[in-house]
Amino acid sequence: MPEPRRSIPEVAARLTQPWTHLVLGQVDDYCAYLSRFFGSYVYHQHVRDELYLVLEGEIYLDYADGSSILVRAGESVVVRAYENHRSRAEKEALVLMFKAKDLFAE
Repeated sequence: MPEPRRSIPEVAARLTQPWTHLVLGQVDDYCAYLSRFFGSYVYHQHVRDELYLVLEGEIYLDYADGSSILVRAGESVVVRAYENHRSRAEKEALVLMFKAKDLFAE
């Protein structure tokens, strides 16, 4: 049976708190997560790469070495495995993340 279509606006409407996420779909061992960002997340790292695609607003990716990358709507960036980083948004942003399905369990 084919997978059902998912509406990004409908899923986004269910995200009422920052730093929560919902799965849009899974391809092999990677998932597409939709998340709302606002404020600063904690510094962390993962054992696998992850991709951020900003759909609305803008975010910063801050790295432990003091560097930051501004990512605007329509832009993406890959954070490589073992890079200590955090996400930050001064205003609410909607972000699609592609990451291994087990990374949120770490």
